[in-house]
Amino acid sequence: MIDTSIICRPTTDTFVRFGIVLLAFFGFGLYFFYDGSVGYRKANEVYFSYQAFARLGAEASKGGAWSTAGKPLIEAEQVGGEWMVEGRYPLPADCEAARTTPAEAADLAAMSKSWADCWTAYTARMHYPVKPAEHAFDTAAIREQWLAGGVCMCISAVIVYFILRTRRRVMSLEGELVTAAGRQFRVAEITRLDLRQWGKGFKGVAYATVNGRKVRLDGMTYGGFDPAAGQPAEAFMQALLARYQGEILEYEQNKETAG
Repeated sequence: MIDTSIICRPTTDTFVRFGIVLLAFFGFGLYFFYDGSVGYRKANEVYFSYQAFARLGAEASKGGAWSTAGKPLIEAEQVGGEWMVEGRYPLPADCEAARTTPAEAADLAAMSKSWADCWTAYTARMHYPVKPAEHAFDTAAIREQWLAGGVCMCISAVIVYFILRTRRRVMSLEGELVTAAGRQFRVAEITRLDLRQWGKGFKGVAYATVNGRKVRLDGMTYGGFDPAAGQPAEAFMQALLARYQGEILEYEQNKETAG
C-alpha cells in the first residue's frame, strides 16, 4: 500500500549546487572589485614602467650625456589624489615610479648594455611580472570592473535569497493536503498534472494546475530519487497519483520507487 503522508525536504545536493554557484559569482565579484580598485592600477604601473625602460634604454644606447636625476620614471600628474597618465590611465596612489626613477633605470652603463636585464632586475625587486599587459587600462575599463563586480554581488544576493527560501520550504502530501512551491492546496483542487518531465532528462519536475495556475512539483530539490538513501520524491508522486482522479499528461513511471 502506498503511503499517503510523505514529507520531502530539501536535499543536500541542492545546497551543494547552490553553494558552488554562489562561490563562483561571489569569487568573480571579489576578483572584479580587486581589479577595479588595485589590479588595473598596478597593471598600468607595470605597463608604463616597461615603456619607460624601453625608451630610456634606446636613449642610453645612443651614448653621450644622459641623466635621470630628479626625473620620474613615468610622466604622470596627480588628479584627485591619484596619479594619472594622459589624464585617463590611473596609477596606484603610492606609485614610486611617478615620483622618481629607480636605480635600475638610472644606471647608464647597464641600460646601454641591456635595458631588458635592468627591467628584469627591477621587476624582481618590486615583485612585478616581467611581461606587462598588452595595453593600459583607462578609467572606463576600471568602471566596468566595478560594474561587473556589482552585478556578481547582486546575483550572489539573489542566490542567498533562494537558499534561505528553499531551506524554509518542503514538498509534502499529508492526507488530502499538498504543500509545494510555498503553496498549500487540496488534491481535489488539482485540475491537471503535467508529468512530461518527471522521470526524463530533467528528472523530477512536474506541474500541477491549481485554480488555473501552475504549481511546480520539484522532486530533485525536495526529496530526491535515491531509494537506498530514503529519498521520497517518487513515493510522493505515487501517493499523489493514488489520490488524484483528474487529467494526467504523459507520466512515465520510474523503475525504482521509494517506499
